[in-house]
Amino acid sequence: MLRKLPISMLCVVFSALLLSAGPWNRASAQTAPLFVTHVAVVDVIAGRVQPDMTVEIRGRTISAVSAGRPLRIPRRATVVDGRGEYLIPGLWDMHVHLSFPPGAAQIFLPLMVANGILGARDMHSFLSTILSLKHDVATGAQVGPRLFVAGSAVDGPNSYLPAARVVRTPDEAREAVRQLKGAGVDFIKVYSSLPKALYLAVASEAKNEGIPFVGHVPYPVTAAEASDAGQRSLEHLTEVDVGTSSDEPAIKAEELEAMNQKHGYIPDPNRLKSTFDSVKTAALFKRFRQNDTWQVPTLVVFYQERQIAEPRVRGNDSLLVYIPKLLRDYWRSLPTDIATKMVALYAVHSDLVGRLNQAGVPILAGSDCPNPYVYPGFSLHDELGLLVRAGLTPAEALRTATINPARFLGLTDSLGVVATGKVADLVLLDGNPLQDIANTKRIRAVIQGGRLLNRRALDGLLARAKALAATQTN
Repeated sequence: MLRKLPISMLCVVFSALLLSAGPWNRASAQTAPLFVTHVAVVDVIAGRVQPDMTVEIRGRTISAVSAGRPLRIPRRATVVDGRGEYLIPGLWDMHVHLSFPPGAAQIFLPLMVANGILGARDMHSFLSTILSLKHDVATGAQVGPRLFVAGSAVDGPNSYLPAARVVRTPDEAREAVRQLKGAGVDFIKVYSSLPKALYLAVASEAKNEGIPFVGHVPYPVTAAEASDAGQRSLEHLTEVDVGTSSDEPAIKAEELEAMNQKHGYIPDPNRLKSTFDSVKTAALFKRFRQNDTWQVPTLVVFYQERQIAEPRVRGNDSLLVYIPKLLRDYWRSLPTDIATKMVALYAVHSDLVGRLNQAGVPILAGSDCPNPYVYPGFSLHDELGLLVRAGLTPAEALRTATINPARFLGLTDSLGVVATGKVADLVLLDGNPLQDIANTKRIRAVIQGGRLLNRRALDGLLARAKALAATQTN
């Protein structure tokens, strides 16, 4: 849900950041065995804690998880005393944008690791840039979470999305799917202004090519139709909110008019509340369950619009030190009218998230950074808090950023839980996240692919990101 940015501003921001971006070097590989002793391991599936456990890591893999302290620890091993600590799987942010503006990834990616985010799904970026970033992270040339990427979102002739892959005919839509897959993307993203015939062409070709498609539900398509077409995830509850309204046909007509004028549409929150249809909603959510259609609510992107809409909090955020000046200035220049509507829409979406969860519809955590006042790494923790506020238990919220992404991506053989044989992507916390989800912010250490990053190393990542952001003064 990238806000529309004037092309002139895009060019200025992109150029400045490209000139100043510098490389980051990942820490050297952990060669000696690593033991985390007497730690409370959080079982995210069962939603319980296993106390006084020792986790043994060799290379990139968890080689053992056992009660108490092992009888023998090799002399050359690194030992972390986990007394009073809680160990969880590495976190995922399932909706980010890393190449907007280009060069900012050198700030954003380390911030994510410093916040315990070891996996991310990039939902629209310049194709060559994001593929290069994915390669650099995978090879260790760039500190960052493992990346799954869409490249450029596929949109229609009336697109208002910068850098979209615009298609005008079904043949062009199918060719876009083939070319993006051939370039190496992990999934296809569709966007709001894609005409229905072109959307169905994308859906058909994605199925033929064996690649998932995800994204916004386009204005000419209903959430029910998107689910039936096989769209794997719906972002921001776009059209899900409209799909719960008895006034859906009239709202869809207004959305089509907005599309024809090449701009976005935000439904009236009061209208959605007054026309909420519980029977229609139950049928829609049943369809989602049957079709295995996942939801990525990104509540935080709506919630943080209060930084624009409310004078008492307008642009007053200590985390701005991690954001380049040109992007900060852009955020602060945004008008209040759209922000006010989005803040009101947050309440509607929060209510829907609680209903979706109760109905058993699968949910993924995503932040949609770097939309206004949505910060790489930090805001994923805020999203977990907002999911709990919406009605999820802390255990359910934690699953949306751990085991659920692994399930969605088909990676449960290697990720998503703390268990023998899994990749050692782990986060050591000073508090129990099952008691208070805010404890995910209390990070003592991160273990990425078997590499230990203690608090000092994580603070170093934060300091370097802050320093790099401070160099962006023009």
